[in-house]
Amino acid sequence: MSHPAPPGARGHLRLAGPPAERRRIRESRAALVASAAVAAVVLTVLTVFAWVLTALALLPLAWRRAPVGVRLRPLLPRQAQVIPFERPRRREALTR
Repeated sequence: MSHPAPPGARGHLRLAGPPAERRRIRESRAALVASAAVAAVVLTVLTVFAWVLTALALLPLAWRRAPVGVRLRPLLPRQAQVIPFERPRRREALTR
């Protein structure tokens, strides 16, 4: 059977295959609750692990008693000074 459309238009049209069969995966509620509990436990363990690593990373600051937000030496107050303007001296002509 010939197609009434031009040859360029027929290339993208394809016949649909039969519908794919859906696999039915039966999971009991107990299995879903167990997997959710395992995920919650893993998330809790990873959170505790992250907090421990953060505390270990900040431990040197507590050990050395490093200043946090405080300067070691206070800055001297700035003082305004008036610098007098010196006019350049006139050069005198050199005598021969």
